[in-house]
Amino acid sequence: SKNIKKDAATSKPIKKDAATSKPIKKDPAKKADKVVEKTQEVKESKSSEKVFTEAELKQYDGKDGSKGVYLAIMGLVFDVSKGKQHYGPGGGYEFFSGRDASRSYVSGNFEEAGLTDDIAGLSHQDHIGLKEWVDFYHKDYTYVGKVSGRYYNSDGSETAYKKQAEGWLAEARQDKHMEDSDKEQFPPCNSEWSADRGSRLWCTKKSGGMDRSWVGVPRQLFSPGKTKPRCACVKDFGAPTSGATPPKQGKQRSARGDLDNPSLKEYPGCDPKDSSCQLPDDDKN
Repeated sequence: SKNIKKDAATSKPIKKDAATSKPIKKDPAKKADKVVEKTQEVKESKSSEKVFTEAELKQYDGKDGSKGVYLAIMGLVFDVSKGKQHYGPGGGYEFFSGRDASRSYVSGNFEEAGLTDDIAGLSHQDHIGLKEWVDFYHKDYTYVGKVSGRYYNSDGSETAYKKQAEGWLAEARQDKHMEDSDKEQFPPCNSEWSADRGSRLWCTKKSGGMDRSWVGVPRQLFSPGKTKPRCACVKDFGAPTSGATPPKQGKQRSARGDLDNPSLKEYPGCDPKDSSCQLPDDDKN
């Protein structure tokens, strides 16, 4: 039989990477996210929790004679009474109380038509932002139940729309993961604009908020699904990033970094070897 190594603390087999034969390390950030979401799921699945109708939730708008200050986001109801100065009458967020206005949390549209719980058509970034708002209310306020309607049925079970919303969030997270990986390889450029000189793009060892040991040169990066390119700082020496550049032969491949990536294009009129690029006024990239 095979000699399978086990974790001394759990007696479970240690998983190894098939390519390197090294133990696979779990990402602590992902584990923490799962713990937070699991805790929220437990809170949101209590069989004895209150399921409000929209009319009942309206009675918690914080106005005179109301029962308190509650709000809902993506069908989840929170008691925000301790923040009455913000969510009560006269507060900056009073329009959130007594209703589910999920979309407006990320759209910024606080007109009556914008205060809706319909989140269809939002961008991936907006879906991530909405999940962050849900996390905020779980952390800082008290979860008290659900509101029946778009996200939950009268018995507290999930609607088809709720499941669809979870799919949108999953897609948004996948997209964010890909963007984060993309920015590690191609950090965003610094940029500035002035009326007399126009736009300037440049790279440093910290541009785009990505600390690294190299500076790089500005290039237009065309990404799948994006209508416009963005400015990326590209490593211009040494071997290309693994899997990023089509193989080339000899010293040329080892000396150009990622410059031969087919998704990159030079900025017209800029020195391709310079870490700074002055754009003409009509260039919007």
